[in-house]
Amino acid sequence: MPIHLRQAPAVGPEPRSPGPLAQLEHHIGAPLPAAVREWFRYGGADRAAALGDNLITRTSDLTGPAVNRFLAAGHLLLETDSQHCCRWIVSVSPGDDDPPVYLVDPDDQACATRTRYADTFSAYAFSCVWDATLWRNNPLTGFDHPLPADVVDRLTEWLTALPTTYGWAVNQSCNAVYRFGGEAEAALAVVGDTAVWSAIYAPSPALRHHLADIVGIPDDEPAPQRLNPA
Repeated sequence: MPIHLRQAPAVGPEPRSPGPLAQLEHHIGAPLPAAVREWFRYGGADRAAALGDNLITRTSDLTGPAVNRFLAAGHLLLETDSQHCCRWIVSVSPGDDDPPVYLVDPDDQACATRTRYADTFSAYAFSCVWDATLWRNNPLTGFDHPLPADVVDRLTEWLTALPTTYGWAVNQSCNAVYRFGGEAEAALAVVGDTAVWSAIYAPSPALRHHLADIVGIPDDEPAPQRLNPA
């Protein structure tokens, strides 16, 4: 089931002014895919833009020149990396209410270089907000360390698997970013058998220490007690 965007942290219950969104849909001659439309209609893009460093397309930007340059290729510009390394786009073609999101080279307005970033727009929207919130919580981190072979299976014994994305991990290329939530939060940006970065936030020192041990990164604070999965 796709994530219902109004229940995501970045999306509010009250709709925003439909002006720019209505103008965009008039320009392309059709409504945006339902999940994309909800993101802009209920303020998800505006709230996400306030959380991180990347340039997120806000509702007020929908009629601007940056967006218009990509519409000619049938795609909507969603986000631009803060270092101009890549952009995120989504198709505006009808037929898929929750379409995939793609990465493109930053100057590729024809969208010929696109590679899949998220399997659905809902996964992109969730990850956009979740990632920014994780890093704001000052997580325990590790960089360029070997990845234990069973790390994903072991993390899912403790936490819930969240949407996976592909190709880009905050500030560098990757194969995938795996996310986990629940009592704690953990993310792994992976290239082959290496974690180019890992991040763990847990309110309990014991749980943080245990998750760090699973992921293979040091935690200076020892665990005060042995933990077992719920």
